[in-house]
Amino acid sequence: MSANEIMVSLVFALLGYWIVSFFLQRKPTAAPPQDAQPPAQGWNQVLNVDANASVDEIRASYRALMSQYHPDKVANLGPELREVAERKSKEITAAYREAMRSRDLGE
Repeated sequence: MSANEIMVSLVFALLGYWIVSFFLQRKPTAAPPQDAQPPAQGWNQVLNVDANASVDEIRASYRALMSQYHPDKVANLGPELREVAERKSKEITAAYREAMRSRDLGE
């Protein structure tokens, strides 16, 4: 084999490996039901606090909820539960950030 043939073989072998690994790593995504819509909740409903709650109450609720729903807490229970925990923890974090923005703390 010439050097050119070796290079072409190597390039195509790497390209083929990349293509196969790309398709094997893709997870099938399930389409959400047509009638499913995200719940329209305010930050105080997500954090289970009153809209007039103090910053300390908001932080305490955020920490308590994150200790329950953090994805690392359910890592050994399976990928489905981990995905649910990740979604819930993102929702809790977004609500906490919105609460802090509403208090002009911007944390």
